[in-house]
Amino acid sequence: MNDKQIKCMYFNHRFSEKPQGDQCKRIQKSLILTDITIEKLAEELVHGASFKPGVLQGGMKADNWTQQQLFGLDFDDGIRIDDVYNKVIFLGITPCFMYTTFSHKEEHHKFRMIFCNDTIITDGCIRNRLQATLMGVIGGIDKVCFNKDRMFYGGKGNTVLYPSYASTINAESVIEKYWKDEYEQYISNAKPKSKKNSPAASKVNDEVKKEYRPRYDNLNVKAIKEHDVDYLKKILAHEPIEFETKNEFWDYIYSELDIAELIDIDDPRSFCCILHDDHNPSANIFTTQNGIQKYRCCSENLTLNIKQLIEMLGDFKSEFKAIQFIMDIYNLSIKESKWSIEQRENIDMMISNITLNKFKELCPQADKNIKYAKDTFLMMLSIARNNIYSEKFSNNDGEIIFFVTTKRLAECLGKNYSQSKIDKIGKYVKMLVYHDLIRILDDDKIPKELLIKAINHQKANGQKNHTNFYAIPSWVIKQLNMIESKGVRWKDKGYRVDGISFDMFYRAEGFDVAANLYPQYKKKKNEYGEIVNRTTTKSSDERTMKISEVILQSIQDKGYCTEREVIYILGNDFKYEVTETQIKRSLNEIMDTYGLKKVKANKALKEQFDIKSDGYPNIIIEDIN
Repeated sequence: MNDKQIKCMYFNHRFSEKPQGDQCKRIQKSLILTDITIEKLAEELVHGASFKPGVLQGGMKADNWTQQQLFGLDFDDGIRIDDVYNKVIFLGITPCFMYTTFSHKEEHHKFRMIFCNDTIITDGCIRNRLQATLMGVIGGIDKVCFNKDRMFYGGKGNTVLYPSYASTINAESVIEKYWKDEYEQYISNAKPKSKKNSPAASKVNDEVKKEYRPRYDNLNVKAIKEHDVDYLKKILAHEPIEFETKNEFWDYIYSELDIAELIDIDDPRSFCCILHDDHNPSANIFTTQNGIQKYRCCSENLTLNIKQLIEMLGDFKSEFKAIQFIMDIYNLSIKESKWSIEQRENIDMMISNITLNKFKELCPQADKNIKYAKDTFLMMLSIARNNIYSEKFSNNDGEIIFFVTTKRLAECLGKNYSQSKIDKIGKYVKMLVYHDLIRILDDDKIPKELLIKAINHQKANGQKNHTNFYAIPSWVIKQLNMIESKGVRWKDKGYRVDGISFDMFYRAEGFDVAANLYPQYKKKKNEYGEIVNRTTTKSSDERTMKISEVILQSIQDKGYCTEREVIYILGNDFKYEVTETQIKRSLNEIMDTYGLKKVKANKALKEQFDIKSDGYPNIIIEDIN
């Protein structure tokens, strides 16, 4: 077994069929730089995973290439697998492995061959020569596999062909031995070509340019500067699209619209900046790892998305007017209805109540509890506002339904992607659900069309469960009373954010409350394959019992106990190492079970129990009332 790790761009989701449409886009967004053994990569590819041999940083295009050690060849013309393998062995360039693609058939072979160079290549010219040499000397290869950003989907053959995981090739030797000048065609053919419109758009393009040519140098740029909607609408010839939500509109704007087409640039890799007097090319257009197109001017140190570029070029004084300009030139619109307008006003009122501290007057205890979760709540309200679908996508109470991942929330809040930050935001969301400020929906409460979207997103990203759907109840007086009562209960139970878990709520309030916050645990298979409701784990039960013993013994000895004592006593027993988090999860259940309560040690209690410490610590004592 070869344990050597190789770098590549990799997505581990196993597809059962060749990815199509939106799945391809999601793969592009989900590829991550990965260190992986060749054996592991081979096993994943034959079961439907995807990868790019080139290491790309800052985006997923050829321009983002930085290094490469793996090289792939794609055979789609029906040449037989054995014939190609015998040929490369004869040439002395042994592949690490081969595998069949999704569309392979016995009567028409389609497969891929993967090589590993003995060193990492960081010189793009050497990389191109090696790729071209392999393609030329072996022959029968799909020419598009030359590109630095080439994606290789997996297959469903389940079997690695001709595995030789330790085999490597040497770029210098292969090029020196087999290079021919005619192979230069692969390199030159890979250079980007000018973008072409559809035939219908091209015809309009020619006619319109004739009409406007005398007035403008770069017609499109000049039209943006002069807010010339008619010209751009004709030249872009964009088919009308109506979006269900603002989020769908913005996803389309940032990911699908072509900046190079908008500003009429042939080669987006390098051109003179259109924002200032530029005689030496200092600008380029690139795509981020999240699939968003950006305009970059190196001399001015500017990076802009398409909306920002239009705002600067057109010198728009109002964001609203800039957005309307985009909608007009591209024939875009967003559905509106009486219901959607009402929902937006409802959300706006909630946002106003939070930001102007009016929620504090309506629900004082709940407001105090969610002090640090307010930013998360406001962001979820904002996301809900931009996800107002037509009324048919609401729930039975007419509430807005939307879905969002915790990672996406962290991104929107400007947090980094450390797992601790994401986990903290996840706990804030559970706190908001507990207070009934937002609700997590079971699958049977989600409109079918929306559920299908979430399930497709789950499959494309290799997630175990689909993203949670949420609804936001309106703040009618009955609902506000419910929110405040939940706030009081949160305080009485002594809940703290760090302890939030299924375990904590299950122990304190039972399965129904815990499952309302963690619906994925409502139906789980036990070790016998039976469908059961989740309970606490054996290890958690064991730690809870040990915590109980320490607390009860301490109360018997001196009348009280503190959480710090529990941690200290059990911390010396490796088997029963107990963290503060575990105590937070278990303490409510322990106090209810054994008739205890937690109080602040006032002067009278300190004298009663002869407590010598400074201040007024929290202690656990018998509840004799």
